[in-house]
Amino acid sequence: MTTPTAETTTARFGQLEHRGILLGLGAAQLAVLTIATVVAVAGVYSAGMGGLVAGAAVWLPLAIAGTASVRGRPVVEWVPLVAHWHTRRLLAQTTQVTRAVAPACDLLIPGVPGSLRVTETPNLAAALIHDRRAGTLTAIASVRGGGFVLDDAAAQEHKVAAWGRVLASLCQQPTVVRVQLVLRTVPDGAADARRWWRQSAQSDASWAASLLADLIDEAYYTARRQDAFVAIALRAPRGHRRRLAAPGSARLEQELVALTDALRGAELTVDHWVSRDRLGATLRPAYDPVGGARAGDPGEVAASRLLGPMGVQEHWSYLRTDSAVHATYWVTQWPRSEVHPSFLQPLLLASTGFRTVTLIAEPLATAKALREIRRAKVEHAADAAQRARVGRIEDESTRAQVADLARREQELIAGHGDLRFTGLITVTAVTLEELDGACAATESAAAQSMCEIRRLVGQQGLAHLAATLPLARGVL
Repeated sequence: MTTPTAETTTARFGQLEHRGILLGLGAAQLAVLTIATVVAVAGVYSAGMGGLVAGAAVWLPLAIAGTASVRGRPVVEWVPLVAHWHTRRLLAQTTQVTRAVAPACDLLIPGVPGSLRVTETPNLAAALIHDRRAGTLTAIASVRGGGFVLDDAAAQEHKVAAWGRVLASLCQQPTVVRVQLVLRTVPDGAADARRWWRQSAQSDASWAASLLADLIDEAYYTARRQDAFVAIALRAPRGHRRRLAAPGSARLEQELVALTDALRGAELTVDHWVSRDRLGATLRPAYDPVGGARAGDPGEVAASRLLGPMGVQEHWSYLRTDSAVHATYWVTQWPRSEVHPSFLQPLLLASTGFRTVTLIAEPLATAKALREIRRAKVEHAADAAQRARVGRIEDESTRAQVADLARREQELIAGHGDLRFTGLITVTAVTLEELDGACAATESAAAQSMCEIRRLVGQQGLAHLAATLPLARGVL
């Protein structure tokens, strides 16, 4: 007699949608092609074939720009990106420095216009970062799990189902704007060992003491710590300015308690909600990882100044901060086939380098999600009719996109929620040479995870802000 074994649910992802107005071409591409056609036709009508050849210097580059793609992006979309980058360079906006702020209620972050107001809930003592421009209040939870890869199939199935319930509950809460999961590896500096050595070691010149001191010094550079945070952005109560009223504070705390209970059901332990006193120690490693390790205890960051002063220098393909350089990647395509829920293991469990993996989930209202799906289905139907008219064959990727839309619509009608996911990966190193090696290792790990990633260029400042800070600020 055999014992039945539990089968772990596999994960399935849809393809990255490339929507267009006509034959997969966007509005900008169609506008450029229209101009190229007008120039070519005008040349033919004015001077025949000679006019067409003479005008080729104009209409041919426009035609290429309207149809060609570079690194998965149409050429016409590169033009505003490059222009914006050079404009920012000319205006010296790629280098930003923040100063220390005297009040403990203001948070200055390079790349974020203005300051973010920081308040605190009365009971949980959770720091609430108020983004007045976005109208959101963000709280950060430090979490830890009991492992997944070494669990048996039944335990893995339970955790996957529980995490699915956590995501489903987000879609049922209208106050939830965005949820961000941040998994980062940072230098630890062997703070506990160095602290014990300073307090307990005797000052002697023995070879054993010298050897132990050398080992502790080496651990300063090699020790690593893995942190996990869940940040939730909630809609700010109407009329909230400098402080929360009692009803608004109670409602926000109920949301945080509900998230704590949901995470506990998924066997994730919330160690604590990050308080205002520890907010600087939580955010600082994103800009100064080596300095945070040198400080010994992360809690030593002064609460009176939260995060500053610090500076960033943005380059085309990387970002330089106080003590490190960073490069951020965007996950352009999740695995196309069904995969085990632990498919991200090569990216998350890297033995070398410092890496931050971020998953951003934005709940979509059911009505809005259905409108987007039906609009996309209409666009696909129009493209199919146009392809049939010109004699083009529908490719398999288009069929897969239509099938994904039908599946999503069925799930929404059945009562499930819809979430928009974005994956970002930030690689951190001390020097550019080390960064190149770490980026190569990250690209290899992404390939092992069956994910396609793209290094963002001209947007490293915004990308670093969205990927490394657990502030649930959303995508680019």
